[in-house]
Amino acid sequence: MITTTLKNGNEVSVRNGMLTIRTSGAALSVPVTPDELAALGHALLEHAVAAAQDASEKDGAELGMGLLQELFELRGCPQAESFKALRHALLELAKLEYPESATGGFAATVVNVLEVGVANLAEVEPE
Repeated sequence: MITTTLKNGNEVSVRNGMLTIRTSGAALSVPVTPDELAALGHALLEHAVAAAQDASEKDGAELGMGLLQELFELRGCPQAESFKALRHALLELAKLEYPESATGGFAATVVNVLEVGVANLAEVEPE
């Protein structure tokens, strides 16, 4: 018998070819073959990974927004300060669980702002 208690207090168990989910008020059991159980496990794992990747992408976007805010606040400061802020953001980005997803969120945030800025450069007269 395999039993797992979920964070919400519900219990999932597999015993004698039956998959059972117990809540505080009810229980539901369905027959399950080993192949079906493996497919369910695979689907649950894929869902968990996708959710974690989405969270990393959001975290990357937050890092990008934080960097943009910091760079905005550093206007007029020595350029080295901007590079320090960028370095710090990139180091934090590398620490996230799914760096590829996090980088996507970070890039989408930063690149969009840069594109708008570059597009508007032609409208600004040089000082």
